[in-house]
Amino acid sequence: MEAQLEQETSTPRPQSRHCFRCTRRRFRIALAVAILLLCAAVGYAVSLALKGQPVHYSEEVAVRMAQLAGAAYCSPSSLKAWSCGSKCLTSVSMPKVCIGTTTQAFVAKFEGDGIISFEGTKSYMSMVQDLRIWKNLTDWHTGGKVHEGFLTEWESLRSCVMDALVTIGFPKGSGIRVTGHSLGGAVSVLAMVDLDSGWHVREAYTFGMPRAGDAIFARRFDRKFFQRFFRVTHHMDPVPHVPPEDFGYQHLASEVFYDGNLGGGFRQCEEAEDEMCSAKYWDLPHDLFHIEDHKDYMDQQTGSEGCEGRAWRVK
Repeated sequence: MEAQLEQETSTPRPQSRHCFRCTRRRFRIALAVAILLLCAAVGYAVSLALKGQPVHYSEEVAVRMAQLAGAAYCSPSSLKAWSCGSKCLTSVSMPKVCIGTTTQAFVAKFEGDGIISFEGTKSYMSMVQDLRIWKNLTDWHTGGKVHEGFLTEWESLRSCVMDALVTIGFPKGSGIRVTGHSLGGAVSVLAMVDLDSGWHVREAYTFGMPRAGDAIFARRFDRKFFQRFFRVTHHMDPVPHVPPEDFGYQHLASEVFYDGNLGGGFRQCEEAEDEMCSAKYWDLPHDLFHIEDHKDYMDQQTGSEGCEGRAWRVK
């Protein structure tokens, strides 16, 4: 009888051990889930910090970016050897050159980031005249319309640029910076939209760029790259006034306007087509007499002038 009672009183013990094991298992699962959620949260925070961290306009950075935008006009051989004169900054290394349909770009390492600089056209007056006449707006996957010629040029460079970034040590997820002058500035903003889906565009400076797309494209770009993008303009440079607004084009916001040389200061206009900035000089026929303003940004030669090294390729 005593043995039977002892057996009955001992029967709950296996159930208690089972419940303890269940509780411990649940705790481990909950801990694992919590760790995964924490890792995901940290990863998301880091991604936001890399991708969306605002930057402020810096004249010091703008000067270096203008030099690199000017370097894109130099010959491929001098860029590969990084011996194009003062435009080839010593802080740049591992340059790779990409040849497009009518222009080129170089990809390199610069101050810990990848840098992409897009060449503009060498015939400024011809470009201005062409952009005054032809509308050339085409739909793009981002929504809105962009200039067909600029898009074609970017598409001719895209695969080379992406491959070059990986080759020099900047795979997807890495931070990059972008610059370009004239037509190269317009191509660079299209490149930014494509590249930012894989890389992190930390900041971008363009100089004397024409309008690249319509109002829908411009608004979406501005929302995406606000406080990471700066569109620098200079006095009566005619190029920012083409293609005309009457053709359905609209400029990007975040304009930084210099009404004189570098020492004369600048004005920032957050709204597109603000007449407190370059839009005050809307009279394009008159502006055409000031094409020299297009060749000089941040007191730097932003065209092919000033390039040293081997001669440009023959087309």
